[in-house]
Amino acid sequence: MNPWGPNPWGPPAGYYQPGFAAPHPGYWAQSGWAPPNPNGFSTKYPNLHPILASDTTQVKYDVRNKARNDIPPAIYAPTRGLFATASSASHIRLVSERFPWTIDIVSNSPVTVEAIWDAIYAALQQHIADSEWGFIVVDKKLREAIKKTAKKRAESDGDSKLKRIDYLGGNTIFKGLDRIDDFADTRLLPGTEPFNETWVVKLGSS
Repeated sequence: MNPWGPNPWGPPAGYYQPGFAAPHPGYWAQSGWAPPNPNGFSTKYPNLHPILASDTTQVKYDVRNKARNDIPPAIYAPTRGLFATASSASHIRLVSERFPWTIDIVSNSPVTVEAIWDAIYAALQQHIADSEWGFIVVDKKLREAIKKTAKKRAESDGDSKLKRIDYLGGNTIFKGLDRIDDFADTRLLPGTEPFNETWVVKLGSS
């Protein structure tokens, strides 16, 4: 069975079911694009779909926007329902060196590529909690940067409350997922059960 083939179970409950899409010629078939290795899979992370792996993905989108609105339809439509991992994991944990929150994705069926993208967007659209602001406020530079970013964002979405996405400043470009076990172990809240499918969201400014 091709682990990156069509998802026979469909997307997880709660996710939009796409209509029919014409067969896709291949992720790497676009003009000017070429896989970093002959089979197109990630050599660093062979268990992770190449569209998500930091060493193979050609998809760089702005996490301030929904992935479906920022990724070209010719790429988004045929890959959205594919499994995120070759192991068909139904629980994936995301952390990042760019933000302090943990994102747990739990499903009754294998987590899809779209579920990864959607979970990142949803988590970063949450408002910053009072307790979180209590830690932020003691760092003047960070505090002022977040407020400045939030003010600019509010001009477009009309929400004046601080959001987690404001914490990122200009580092809002998704650059794939990494596996950094030392960081994941350190990042794990004491008393929390570790999880094998823990991935680090790589973000940058361009």
